[in-house]
Amino acid sequence: MKALLTTLSLLLLSLSVQAQTTAPTQSQADPNMPQDIVTQDGLWDGRLRGGNYIVRCNSIIALSKHEYISDGVARVVEVNLTLNSAQVVRFYFLEPYKPDSGSSTLNAGTQALEKAKGLYEQAAGRVSQDLVTPKVVKNYPVSTHAHTVEFSIKDEKILNSLFGSLERSFRTGQGRVWKEPTPK
Repeated sequence: MKALLTTLSLLLLSLSVQAQTTAPTQSQADPNMPQDIVTQDGLWDGRLRGGNYIVRCNSIIALSKHEYISDGVARVVEVNLTLNSAQVVRFYFLEPYKPDSGSSTLNAGTQALEKAKGLYEQAAGRVSQDLVTPKVVKNYPVSTHAHTVEFSIKDEKILNSLFGSLERSFRTGQGRVWKEPTPK
């Protein structure tokens, strides 16, 4: 009986130590990177600066990530969810397009965009940090479609993290809470 109690005690102690070493603490987490926490509810819960999005993992039919040039002036990296509903969900990062062609016309346009963006961010940053955060702009009915939910992500690394979290949930059906970091 004493041997059984000793074995049980060692087993419980071992599980306790393992749980402590595998779960990251708040102080160990990088505050500049998104949090991605596994849950048991079967929901992917995205908590973004532009809003929240929750979807049942088994409702995701397809997940894509692709890159394109929009109107010759912006490079867009976009993550799309296809659901078993009429709703389309897009998460994207965009930046001024910098062509490799050496064309002075394209370079002048890109430089003008970069300068305007820089001046806007400088002025907005002095007024409110929130103004520097990218926002989705919709011009109804031209630039958006019915049943479309869009989120703009400021950093491509954060968009890649979001895609990784969605992909893990899509492949496993396991829920996750993904939190975009708050700027300082």
